[in-house]
Amino acid sequence: MKIKMLVVLLLFIALAASGCSDSETTSYETDEGEEIEVTSTNGDDWCPVGSSWASSNPNTGEQVSMVVTGKEVVDGVEMCRAEFNSNNPEDEIARIEYMWSEDGEIFSWKHFDADENLVSEMSMKDGTMTMVDGEGNVNTITTGQ
Repeated sequence: MKIKMLVVLLLFIALAASGCSDSETTSYETDEGEEIEVTSTNGDDWCPVGSSWASSNPNTGEQVSMVVTGKEVVDGVEMCRAEFNSNNPEDEIARIEYMWSEDGEIFSWKHFDADENLVSEMSMKDGTMTMVDGEGNVNTITTGQ
């Protein structure tokens, strides 16, 4: 189920980032009985605030969701902000904050556990990817930009 959730989450992020969404709600049910609901807003905006994705498994009670919550200016760059939440006790990650710029060149992922402790974070800006683990260890990778 985790891989399916990740795939659907990545598809939602791609739709949100591209602005290719309509104002509607669509529901799906997988072969395993999981229920998935996608709500999207007007596709005129690269950051479709209010667009959401939710999935629930009636057999286990597991629920995951993601919603585009708004825009913020970070270091002078307008960023779109989304939040992913999961109540699966087997997952180390309960919440993810995801931010991205309109051109997709700048992004930030922050992963939190159920107690709201920062588990890890990853960001990309000016061709440099920075990864920080829960202990504060920093790894940096610079690309050829």
